[in-house]
Order: sequence, then structure tokens, then C-alpha cells
Amino acid sequence: MFKKLLRILALGIALIGVYQYLQNPQQDTRPSRPASQETVPSQLPPQPAPASVPAQVPGFGVKHPRDFDEAKGILRKIYPRGVEIYCGCPYDLERKDRIYTAACGYKGQGARSKRIEWEHVVPASVFGQRFAEWKNGHPSCENRGKNAKGRNCARATSDVFARMEADLYNLLPSLGELNGARSNYPFGGIGGEPREFGRCDFEVQHRVAEPRKEIRGDLARIYFYMDARYPGFEIVHRRNEGLLNAWDRDDPMDDNERQRVRRIAEIQGNSFFIGRLSRLATASE
Repeated sequence: MFKKLLRILALGIALIGVYQYLQNPQQDTRPSRPASQETVPSQLPPQPAPASVPAQVPGFGVKHPRDFDEAKGILRKIYPRGVEIYCGCPYDLERKDRIYTAACGYKGQGARSKRIEWEHVVPASVFGQRFAEWKNGHPSCENRGKNAKGRNCARATSDVFARMEADLYNLLPSLGELNGARSNYPFGGIGGEPREFGRCDFEVQHRVAEPRKEIRGDLARIYFYMDARYPGFEIVHRRNEGLLNAWDRDDPMDDNERQRVRRIAEIQGNSFFIGRLSRLATASE
């Protein structure tokens, strides 16, 4: 009788175990894996941009120049001859940066007066200072024990900055001396028309640069393009918007400008006619 009771008890315990398993079949009674042994995902989530860079910076197509050096190489090949922007001097890069100063009345001095450079219409500092690498530096930019910062550091460590700096629409040929004189100053009006560079209608005073009338609309539209292409950088703002609108209105787009932006669109792969410039797209087809 005692052995029979033991068998009944053992059967009852087994039935209870089966019932519990059926109630929770997915339960894993194995010990959990230590945190240090967890599998790392094959694709990490994208890292956020530096806090100072607007989150809506667009992507770049495969045709877009990777950096300023590549952009300059492209421009020298597609525009070996032309007219530089600030004085209207004809140039021929195939003749060792030959500049025909007699045709424009330019008088300059120094080595930069004898060469063509590629001017950022919207200065690199206007958008560059929004990058943490420009403002604060980066460990990979250390120079002689000090954390370097500024344009070179941003160019070396930020793909977004490097490609913004290389945007072909924002680059125009300029006499090197005038490129240096303009620096990163905003455009504006200067009274009295002081002529520092011969008959060249280009003045710089009190940290303001005034270009000749024939090019002002082109410059304004480049500002509009950059503002639409790179939203959040405040390239067009309340302090310059009125002036740029007036320059755009008083100096409409001509055939030379249309040809230039058409050519760049073919090379760089994105349209110039975005934002407020969309109104010009049909007339430029």
C-alpha cells in the first residue's frame, strides 16, 4: 500500500510540471547572457550631427566634388578662359593664368594680382562657423600639442563642410588680390566710389565689399541658391535680404549666367533653380 501511494504522488508531481509548461511554453530557464557578451548589431544607428550644424543638411550626389581642391580642378578645366568677376578682366588659364588687364583697367600689386583664384561668393566662414570642428577643433587636428580649429580642421574632419565648401555654384573666378581684399566681408554699398585698383569698379571699406553692377544679380542669386540648398545656416537673413532682392531685380539673369548654371548642373548633378529661384527654371530651359 505504501509503495502504491508513492507512485500516485510521483505521478501527481509530474502532471503539475506538464501543466506549468503548457501554461508558459516560451519561458527560457537558461541563465541570461552577461551584458559584456551581447552581440553588437552589424549596422549602428547614424550618429547625430554636431549640435551647431542644422539637422536638415541635404545629402550629396556622387557627382558632387568631394572637396575644394577637386572643385578647383574641375573649374579650371571647364572654364580655362573667361572673365573674372570683380573687374571683368578676361583671363586665359592655359597661358599661365594670363590676365588681360588692359581690357579692364585693373592695376594691382603682389603675386596674387597675377593669378586667377576661385572665390567663394558666400564665404566659407558664413557656414563654417556653425560646425563644431571649426569652432572647437577636433582631436585629429592637433598641431604641436594644441587642438587646432578653423577652416582647415573642418575641411579635414567634416565631410558635410568639405562638400559645402566645394559647391561649384558658389565658386567664381576672381583676381587673387581682389579675392584677398574681399576676405569674408559681406557685400554692400560704399559711398564715394573710391578706386583702389585702377579703373576696376570694386571697393572694400569698413569690412564691406561693393562689386560692380554687372555682377550683382549673379551674386545675389548664388546667395539664394546656397540658402535654399543648405537650410538652417541663415545665409540669407534680415540684414542682407533687402539688398540681395534689389540686386536680383536690377540685374536679371542673362545668357552667360544661364549657360554657367546649366553646365554646373550637368557636372554636379543638382539644380540651381530651387527655393526662390524656382521662378527662373522655365525661362532657363
